[in-house]
Amino acid sequence: MGDLIGTVLTIFLLTSVFLIFLVLIQSGKGGGGLGAFGGGASQTAFGSSSADVLTKATRYSAIIFIILALTLSFLFAKKQDTILPETSIVPDPSSLPAVTIPAEASKSQPVTDPQKTPATQSPSVPEQKK
Repeated sequence: MGDLIGTVLTIFLLTSVFLIFLVLIQSGKGGGGLGAFGGGASQTAFGSSSADVLTKATRYSAIIFIILALTLSFLFAKKQDTILPETSIVPDPSSLPAVTIPAEASKSQPVTDPQKTPATQSPSVPEQKK
C-alpha cells in the first residue's frame, strides 16, 4: 500500500508541475506568461493550431490532476497514514534503564525548612563597621 501511495504521489507532483507549465505557456488576454520573457514566438513554435493542442493538453492534465487528488485523499483517509511519521518527544518509560537508590542515601538526614534554620555567616564575607 505504501508503494501505491508513493507512486500516485509522484505522478501527482509531476502532473502539477506540467499543469503549471501549460498554463504559463498559453496566451490569454495579456499575451501569455512567457510574453514578458520573449515567449511571443511560442505560438509559432508549436504550429498554427497550437492553441487547440495546448487547450486540450491543459484540459486533460487538469482532469488527471483532479482524479489523482481525489485518489490520494481516499488513500490517506482509508489508511490514516501521514507523509511524515510522528515522533514522540518523551521516551517510553519501559525503554528507560532502571535506577536504584543506594542504601546510604535513604538514611541521610531529613531536609529542614531553610527559613527556620539560623543563617550562618560565611568566613569570606567581612563584617561592616559602623
